[in-house]
Amino acid sequence: MSRLALMFALPAALLAQEPNQPPNPGFSPGGAQEGRIMAQFYQMRVGRIQQALGLSEDRARALAERWGRWDRDFIDRARQMMQLRAQFNQVLVGPGSEEEKGARVKPLVDQYLALRQQQEEAKRRFEGEILQTLTPTQQARMILLVDEIQTRIRETLRDARRGAAR
Repeated sequence: MSRLALMFALPAALLAQEPNQPPNPGFSPGGAQEGRIMAQFYQMRVGRIQQALGLSEDRARALAERWGRWDRDFIDRARQMMQLRAQFNQVLVGPGSEEEKGARVKPLVDQYLALRQQQEEAKRRFEGEILQTLTPTQQARMILLVDEIQTRIRETLRDARRGAAR
């Protein structure tokens, strides 16, 4: 598996876990292979940060570690949001009047909106923390790098969902 594919496939695989599985805050289910994959993923990020920003390995590692923590939190909340959307659907296609469905779905919608707000706040915190020690040019490069990788992750997830739907 190429390094780039690995970098994007891991978050996709974690998000694609069965909805009834508990979230995995440690980001590694425990297998030795998963530990190796995570180590490769981390090293890849360190390399990309060093290359794009021209930082020392120690500084790149610190940014990669913070980025990894943000990813774990993001993936956990995204999984919870997917579960809530599935519950929305169950309520909406299930039996009952619109009023009954509305009463059952309202707390789910409230939970979903709270999680979405947490996602936005977490991204702002993450960006603030990683950008505060960088020069303006490094900040711009880091923003572009994060956006590029997050876009590719979303595209990989979308492709994975399309493949699973076939």
